[in-house]
Amino acid sequence: MSLRVKSMFKRLSETRAENGFTLIELLLSLSLGSLLFVVLLQLIGADLRLGNTMASRLRESAQQRQTLELIRAELAMGSGWTVDPTPSHQWSCGMAGRQPVLAIGLDGNDSRASAQTIIYSVGAAPSAIWRGQVLMRCGPAYGLDGVIRPGGKAQNRVLIDGLPKEGLGFQARQDPQSKVLHLALEQAVNGGSGRLRSAAVF
Repeated sequence: MSLRVKSMFKRLSETRAENGFTLIELLLSLSLGSLLFVVLLQLIGADLRLGNTMASRLRESAQQRQTLELIRAELAMGSGWTVDPTPSHQWSCGMAGRQPVLAIGLDGNDSRASAQTIIYSVGAAPSAIWRGQVLMRCGPAYGLDGVIRPGGKAQNRVLIDGLPKEGLGFQARQDPQSKVLHLALEQAVNGGSGRLRSAAVF
């Protein structure tokens, strides 16, 4: 290669270095940068959705455990229980089409108990603020000290919502040999496509 050609290449490279990037190079850099930014945003969005899903599951799992612990405490307080009881006009609250799952008889000698029976039932929610089916408790109310108020009026309250529409979200089953009572609570999650289940025994 001649000296003249070499000097021409040298001048072209120097001119290019002085002028900076070409328009095509800038557009290509912007396109790659935008693509990386979009991918990064998608990864952050997926991470946030996963975090929200996990937080929601932990919250619902804690609610299920609290509900089962309440039922276990009332079973310990009661004098007996009946699984799948037949509705009675003596109950303090109407069922409004809900299915009774567990009835806990309270000891009449216990001054903490104002009503004779606590009923747990599953069915349609009493208002639109609740999701899906609900588990309701009908029985004497608790005071601020966490103890059932003596002589208080029975109340019908939603304990937990989001129970699946197919089947019962709350089940009580007594083992005939051991007399152990098995409790199971199930909620629909992920828009109804998944299930979150907790269990306890008494």
